[in-house]
Amino acid sequence: MFYEVLPDPRALVVPKQETLGIQVLQIHRPIPDTVHIGHFDPGGVEVVDEVVSRTAYLDLIQQACARLGDGLEVRFYDHDFREFDASVLDHLDEIRRLSLDGLEIVGHPEAVGRLPKLTVLRFGPRRITDARILGAIGVHRLEHFTLASTPTRTLDLAPLGDARSMRSLRLLGHGKNTEAIGRLASLDELALQPSSKFSLEFINRLVSLQTLKFVLGSATSIRPIESLPALRDLSFREVRNLEDLGNLERFPRLRRLLVSDQPKITELQVGRGNAALEHIYLYSVPRLETLKGLSELPAVKSFFAYDSRLELPWSELPATLTHFQLMSKAMKGREAHNAEVRARGMTPDVHSDSQFFYK
Repeated sequence: MFYEVLPDPRALVVPKQETLGIQVLQIHRPIPDTVHIGHFDPGGVEVVDEVVSRTAYLDLIQQACARLGDGLEVRFYDHDFREFDASVLDHLDEIRRLSLDGLEIVGHPEAVGRLPKLTVLRFGPRRITDARILGAIGVHRLEHFTLASTPTRTLDLAPLGDARSMRSLRLLGHGKNTEAIGRLASLDELALQPSSKFSLEFINRLVSLQTLKFVLGSATSIRPIESLPALRDLSFREVRNLEDLGNLERFPRLRRLLVSDQPKITELQVGRGNAALEHIYLYSVPRLETLKGLSELPAVKSFFAYDSRLELPWSELPATLTHFQLMSKAMKGREAHNAEVRARGMTPDVHSDSQFFYK
């Protein structure tokens, strides 16, 4: 059952400070011929403030998009498991940021490709019937793209290779022709589900890449990635079969390393070659027992590890550390450890700059 009211686009105003971030206009249902604009009172009851025609409501969305520009994301979601008819977008050519997610299926996806100002797209229907849909939605002209799911592994990712202005790409699923991503010379952020079914060698061609995130997937090693000269942030989360990261000194500008929920990793290796490495965050790495090169890091500020087998002698900790915490799953001994850390002039906590969004 739908809530009847839709939000008022006129309530979206240009913020006085640019730091307020992106505003989102959320449309949860098909836009009917007669639109009830309204809100919810504190008790959750719908309140209708105004009734307008479909045409008038679409005009209000257009005006909001023109008014806020890149500061507004229009999101279509839910639609009660019905098909979302993307042809409605032909009336909304001012959209710059668009999200189509939490939808059963998108009809007329080529309408997305006709949006002349679109630069940011999040796309994640539950069903995709055409493996060539990325070409239809025009991913080649985007700057930021998130593929929230891939309900079919036959999805053709080749059109991504033509997105020469792409700066960030999040592929939270699998498809075919993944290696086409290697043509994106401008890419500075990539989130990927690494698979044993394709090689990671294409990542070596992403010479501008600053952020690389591996989420889920089945890869066992990242050794095919030989060097990324611009890489600053590297993370791994729930890549369950991952065992081998190799020597991380091959990433000379690496600043933050985040390894989370990795049950098979037993060893990490860093060293003098990581002259920019400031933060190491390790969470739920129950078989990790060896960390090579920590004492050689010239700029490391924080080290945090939870649920590992690491034992790090105090004498081998770098003098540059300001934050240090080595936690087991057991509460016993935790306070004594924290007290020792404080006594040695460090803070027993996670550094505020050590983490970043994992996908």
